[in-house]
Amino acid sequence: MQIAQIVPNARTQKTDIFDYSIPEELLPQIKVGILVEIPFSGRKIEGIIIELKRRSQTKKLKSIFKIIDPTPVVDETHIKLSQWMSNYYLVSLGKTLFKNIVPPAKRILKTNTHNDTYKKSIVVKNQKKGKKFLIQGEFQERIKIYLKIISKILNQKKQIIILVPDLSLIHFFTKYLKNSISIIHGGLTRTQRFIEWDQIRSGKKQIVIGSNSALFSPTKNLGLIIIDQEENDTYKNDRSPRFHAVKVAEKLSQLTNSNLIIGSVAPKIDSFYKSLRNYYILYKPEKKPQKNQEISIVDMNNQKQAVSLPLQEQIEKFLSINKKIILVLNRKGEGTKFACPDCKWQFNCPKCGLPLIPQEDKTFCFRCQNILIPPSNCPKCQGVNLRPFGLGIKRLQKFVKDLFPQTKIILLEESNSKLLPDIKKLSWDIAIVTSYALKFNFPKIGLVGIIDADQGMNFPDFQAGEKNFQTLFKFLKVGERGIIQTHLPENPLISSLAQLDYEKFFLQELAERRKFGFPPFRKLIRLQYKNLEEYQVKKEVQVVHNELIKIVRNNDLKIEILEPVPAFFKKKRQYFYWQIIIKIYPHKDMKKLSYLKNYLRSLPKWIIDVDPINLL
Repeated sequence: MQIAQIVPNARTQKTDIFDYSIPEELLPQIKVGILVEIPFSGRKIEGIIIELKRRSQTKKLKSIFKIIDPTPVVDETHIKLSQWMSNYYLVSLGKTLFKNIVPPAKRILKTNTHNDTYKKSIVVKNQKKGKKFLIQGEFQERIKIYLKIISKILNQKKQIIILVPDLSLIHFFTKYLKNSISIIHGGLTRTQRFIEWDQIRSGKKQIVIGSNSALFSPTKNLGLIIIDQEENDTYKNDRSPRFHAVKVAEKLSQLTNSNLIIGSVAPKIDSFYKSLRNYYILYKPEKKPQKNQEISIVDMNNQKQAVSLPLQEQIEKFLSINKKIILVLNRKGEGTKFACPDCKWQFNCPKCGLPLIPQEDKTFCFRCQNILIPPSNCPKCQGVNLRPFGLGIKRLQKFVKDLFPQTKIILLEESNSKLLPDIKKLSWDIAIVTSYALKFNFPKIGLVGIIDADQGMNFPDFQAGEKNFQTLFKFLKVGERGIIQTHLPENPLISSLAQLDYEKFFLQELAERRKFGFPPFRKLIRLQYKNLEEYQVKKEVQVVHNELIKIVRNNDLKIEILEPVPAFFKKKRQYFYWQIIIKIYPHKDMKKLSYLKNYLRSLPKWIIDVDPINLL
């Protein structure tokens, strides 16, 4: 008797895989990876066969109803990848298979069967085992290396996957590559996605490029994976399964013996640390000698205006020689809050409890997208002096326009991005920007002014400094001259920025991570629970915390369970959020961790985030 092990497309509790008998008439068409229709909990649903065997421990087996399509929708490599993701990210196998690997349109379409860390050069040959590289350099330098290696892999008749954090970067590849290219992203319809998927599977498309979903393309002969700007947060999936594309690419590279290249001008701390441990081969492209950029620090404790006098002088200087200027302030809107100066009342989002951001005659919650008209009188003291407080880019624009009335000023932020043509075609003197502007390919810039370098360091998160450094580092490298405004001139991060010294910052940050037990020295898991009633949240997180403590003690695990606390953003869309942080020390006996994993997977209604990119 033939038995099929099937993963159903349904929520399951204790197990992900179920045994089904195979009707005799279906046996000739049965194979691993095909979609079948099965009975499950009184319903007819689809499932994927992941293995065939002759015996089952289950006495009374249900039978497969029918074969949806005799052509496999997933191969053994991607089944193994799904199993790894399920185990690593503590989610059901059905979720990793059906959410990431198998295209939904399959259900409606019928198809035809068809340690010297620094290296002088990157050599890619036919090999049994793939290599992993970290390229640290400017985008234009990285793209040249990518294209050279892509050419070698194509000559080996192998397929290539390229991930980019923003689809606007795709043309940098497509304008040089004349091969058959498939572009995969979240904006495709189900039908469009499946058509591309089918052409990749049949080998008609040699190169797959796009967002995270492109990583799961059904390549048959994968030779190379490229992930550019690997430090970008878009590579972390914000819904279950909460995978990180780089981590999954590392596993896919291992399963397929393909090469993996990640690139960045300012790599993640974890990635650079891996290069020093020889997991990645670090390569820094040689570049032509150039004049050192002059970057100065302005102590804002001695300044009374948002734009300091030294920065004003430099703006005048560069305007006089017709060179463009970028002013960086990573705050949207006209301020940080709308409040009453008399009684200190402030206008908060009723759904999230966060300050509403002033936007012209409205206020906006950037967490839940709530838009509200501010009151004309203070609800607390009836005062009439309500106004915006703090500094956002729209308010900064007014200040700069008052100082330099003859200049052409533009704002570059996400809310007006659809109205902007190519930045090089616009006529402007000064661009006031948020971090969103990093997606643009700027013309030659004379001066870059960082209005508030301290802003990103104010969050109570282990990656706050790293993200702040990466953002400001990229902006400062764009200009001939840089000015950093800060209230913390002695801060090591600020001095590293002023010297454009990534490695100095890396060593400082690594020491802090080691001291306080954060990645790469500890593995983190963040557990979050939400409820409309805060007392219910407190009760649930305390129960789970007590159980976690028991598991750690009973199994002698090298794990630190932090006390339950409200999330930094405590409320969202009426729900209250609390969290528990788990710090896992390196374990020699990985089997012991299975007790913890099994418990976490059994938690209903909890958000489980393995390797979170922040703890906010």
